[in-house]
Amino acid sequence: MEFNPTEDRDPSEVTPLQKARRDFLQYKQQTQKASTARAYKYPTKDFIEYCENVGVSVTGDISKRNITKWIDQRREEVKPVTVHNNAKHLRVFIKWMAHRELVEWGLHEKMEIPDVPEDEDVNQQVLREGHAESVLQYLDTYHYASIYHALFYTMWHTGCRISGAIALDLNDFEPSPHDDSILKFRNRPSEGTPLKNKNKSERDVTISDGLANVLSDYVNSPRESREDDYGREPLFTVPSGRLYRQRAYKNIVALTRPCVSGGKCPLNREIESCEAAQDKEQAPSCPDSVSLHPVRKGSITNHINEGWPKEPLSERVDVSVEVLEKHYDFRTNERKRQNRREFLHE
Repeated sequence: MEFNPTEDRDPSEVTPLQKARRDFLQYKQQTQKASTARAYKYPTKDFIEYCENVGVSVTGDISKRNITKWIDQRREEVKPVTVHNNAKHLRVFIKWMAHRELVEWGLHEKMEIPDVPEDEDVNQQVLREGHAESVLQYLDTYHYASIYHALFYTMWHTGCRISGAIALDLNDFEPSPHDDSILKFRNRPSEGTPLKNKNKSERDVTISDGLANVLSDYVNSPRESREDDYGREPLFTVPSGRLYRQRAYKNIVALTRPCVSGGKCPLNREIESCEAAQDKEQAPSCPDSVSLHPVRKGSITNHINEGWPKEPLSERVDVSVEVLEKHYDFRTNERKRQNRREFLHE
């Protein structure tokens, strides 16, 4: 009998771009937080669409020229910092394919990640103290101890990430009659609520009597008694169980429209005819509304304004001092001067 060996084809010659992307995103979803995995979706999708438009259909045909041309195209469409981040995410995808012999080895090392001008390396959108206080006053008056009063107050007072707030269980809130109430942030990746920096993010945060009272009143009245998919009792609940990020996003953006908390539009728009004011689904189109992360940035800036030393503040909000100074210190020059003045000896 004649021996007829199977002719195995190079996987890079037969693997469609879309399949490689699906496998990559599935791998990321299995190995990283959902929010981190999501960051790879758009850059890889846009790159593959570009490749298909220029006739590249399998992974092995991807070249450095394709990558460079795509980056040049992105430069014409978005800000430099977005191009920088898109290119970094694409490099991770290219490296993943290289390890699976789907592209030429070393292709990711040939990529040139565009630099970002120093003044564009920071997202400047931040919730200012006056705006936050206006939102809190509105909630205290019209929606006292509601889930979003409790959530917004928690985020503003502690500077926590939305993922940290959502991860809180009912028993992570420990009220105390002796001015020592705390929130316990715990990393529970096997139960659906990992923290950003894993176990390093675990900490006990002392909270004010004001927040403790609102949380207690929320727990004792409007909070729905629900369990999540792991049998845990979340602190912030919705009918399906644990509050989820998208629902929090939609409501926080809607709450922070200035016309909601202040009754006026700082842009002098006619509120009655403004789609962003009249339709909650259009709230993100309001230039002065903010999403979840700017609440955290504003909170940290406000802590600095109030004189918090950066070392203990970095522990409270779970971020390094270096990152805190670069990405979270949005004080005005005048405020910085006033803070420095407090150290002068009379």
